[in-house]
Amino acid sequence: MSSDWELLEEIKHQVELKSGLTNGQDWTQKDYDFLSFYIQEQTGCRLSVSTLKRIWTNQYHRLPHISTLDALTQVAFTTNWKHLKAERLSGNGSTGRTPKSRRKYKLKPNIKKIVVAGLLLLPLILIFYSMQEVLTKAQNDPAEVDFSYQKTVENELPNTVVFTYDIEGLKAEHFFLQQSWDRSRRVEIFKGTSERTDIYYIPGYFTAKLIADEQIIKETPVHVTYEDWFIAIRQPMSNIITFGKEHWLAEDYLALDKEKIGAKGIDINQKFQQAFYQVRDFELDGDNLSHTTTFRMAPLEAVDCPMISIHIQGVTGYYWVMLGSKGCASELSVIVGDRQHNGKTEDLTMLGTNMYAWNDVEIRTQDKNVVVQLNGETVFTTSYVESVGPVMEISYFFDGIGMLDNVELQDQNGDVVFSDDFTVAPEQE
Repeated sequence: MSSDWELLEEIKHQVELKSGLTNGQDWTQKDYDFLSFYIQEQTGCRLSVSTLKRIWTNQYHRLPHISTLDALTQVAFTTNWKHLKAERLSGNGSTGRTPKSRRKYKLKPNIKKIVVAGLLLLPLILIFYSMQEVLTKAQNDPAEVDFSYQKTVENELPNTVVFTYDIEGLKAEHFFLQQSWDRSRRVEIFKGTSERTDIYYIPGYFTAKLIADEQIIKETPVHVTYEDWFIAIRQPMSNIITFGKEHWLAEDYLALDKEKIGAKGIDINQKFQQAFYQVRDFELDGDNLSHTTTFRMAPLEAVDCPMISIHIQGVTGYYWVMLGSKGCASELSVIVGDRQHNGKTEDLTMLGTNMYAWNDVEIRTQDKNVVVQLNGETVFTTSYVESVGPVMEISYFFDGIGMLDNVELQDQNGDVVFSDDFTVAPEQE
C-alpha cells in the first residue's frame, strides 16, 4: 500500500529529527554508524549500517522486516509499526462502524464566495511562502559569512578550539556550531556573540559546521593533530573514553589491556567501538599511495560479527575499507572517493577472513585505481573519479577489542613516509 511507504517516510523523518541527523542523502559512513548505535541505545535492537543505508537511500522493493519497522517506529513515535499504522488509519476515518447515511448540505451564497476566494488566493499564498523561503536562503549567503578557528595547543589533547563567526546578517530562529559529523558535538550560539570555544577530545581531520536552523551555512576543516598514536572507545557512540599510554599492553604491537578497559567503565559484554588514530599531515598524495598494516581481534561474546574499518582521510575525500569474519560479509562496505560498494548489493565475501588471527592487509592506489590485498592475495579492486587529496589522518575502527602492528605508508615512488612496527614497548606507569 502506498500509505505504508508514506508512513515509512514519515518515520524516517522523525528518526532524523530525534537523532539529530538531517538530509539522509548526504550521510557519510560515520553518520550511519552513529544512527545504528543511537537506535540500539534507544530500543535495544541493532540495525546494521547496510540495512539503514538501504532504507534511507530507498534501495528496497518491499517494506523492511517488521522487526526493523518496529525499531524505527519506536525511535520515532515510541510505539510499534502495527499500532502506529492503526492510529493513522483510524485518523483517516476508519472507525470500524457502519457509516450512516449522510444528508446533503448546500453551501450558502456567502460561504460559496469565501470558498471561491480562498481557492483563488491559495496559489498566491503558496507563491508568497516560496518567495519567503528563497529570500531567507538568499539572505543566508555563505559567501557573506565569516567562519574560522584557532587551536590553543599543537599535537596535544584535549584541544580547546576558538571558533570565530559573524551571524548578525543571517536569518534563522536558532544557530549552532557543530565540531564534526557527530550531532552530539553540536552547541547553540547566539546573535550578539562572535566567539565560541569547544573541546576536541580525539584527533582527526574534521569538518566544523555553522548552522542556521537546519541549514548548513558554512564549513571549515579543523585538523586536530597528535604527537603519537591515540586510542579511544565509544560506548555509546556519543560517549568517548580515551586511553593514555599507561593503558597500553607492553607488547610489540598496539593494543589495550583488557582489564584496564573495564577499569575505565567500558562494559565488554555490550557492544562498543574501539579506535586507533594517527593524525598528522603525511605530505602524501591520497590518489597515489600504498598503505599496509597487520591486525587481529580478541573474541568477545557480545560481538557476533567482528569487523575492522580502515579509514584514510584526505582533504577532499577518504577511504573506508571494511574487513570482517567470513560469515558477516553482507555487513561490509567499501568507500573510496566518490565510489561506494555495499555488501548487501555486491559480493564482498573476499573481504572476509579469520578476524581472530593476524591478517596482513594492503591498500594500494595508483592514479585513483585501487587494489586491496589480504594476506598476499588480491581480494578487491575499484576506481574513483573525485580526488581524495593530501592524506591528513589514518585511523582504525574495531567493533570490539582490536590490535595493530606493522603500519606503513608509502608514496607512489615506494618511499616510506610513515612506519611503525611497535617494537619498543610503551612505558608503563
